[in-house]
Amino acid sequence: MRISLLTIAMPIALAFSTATQADWALQQPSSVHFLTSKNIHNTEVHQFKIFDAKIKDTGYAKFTIDLTSVDTRISIRDSRMIEHLFEVSKFGNASFEADIDQDVLQQVNEGKSLRYKLEGKLSLHGEKANASCEVLVTKNADQTISVNSITPMLIDAEDFDLIAGINKLREMAKLKSITHTVPVTFNLTFKAN
Repeated sequence: MRISLLTIAMPIALAFSTATQADWALQQPSSVHFLTSKNIHNTEVHQFKIFDAKIKDTGYAKFTIDLTSVDTRISIRDSRMIEHLFEVSKFGNASFEADIDQDVLQQVNEGKSLRYKLEGKLSLHGEKANASCEVLVTKNADQTISVNSITPMLIDAEDFDLIAGINKLREMAKLKSITHTVPVTFNLTFKAN
C-alpha cells in the first residue's frame, strides 16, 4: 500500500498563463486519488482531502499533500497508514516540484488543450526521487486551467523507504500481500491570482 503523492503529484505545475505573467493558485473542485492492491486481486481507490498547489509565473510549480488527510473510508486503516506508513510525526507532508516549459505554457494560454509529460521530483518520507506522468492541460472558458492526469504517476515504495511500513500494515491487517507500487491520479484546477 504506497502512496503517491503524490504526490502525486503533481502536474499542477502546468497550469499557468505566460501572457498574464501571474502566479496561479489551486481551486476547487480538485482531487488526488491513489490505488492500493492487497491479496493480489483486491484493488481499492483512496484519496487525500487536504493538498495545495501553486504555480509561479516562471514555470516553477509545487504541489504539497497533507498526509494526515488520507481517506480510505476505513478510519482504523487511515490511522494505521498515518502512524506506520507515512510516519507523520516525522514526515507530515509529501511534495512534488517541477519546472514547466514556457512553450507549453504559451500554447495553453492560446487556448489549446495540450498533452504533456510532466517530470519532476517527489519528496516523501524523507526521501526524494524522480516522478512523472502524462497530463492534459486545458484552458477553460472561465479563464481557469485544468491539469488532469492521463496516465498515473507510479510511486515505488522502495524509492521512499516505505517497505517496512507496508509490511507492518500487512501484518496488522493479516493480509497475504500489499503491492509496493501505487498509481496516483489527479484532477486539478488553477486560477490566476
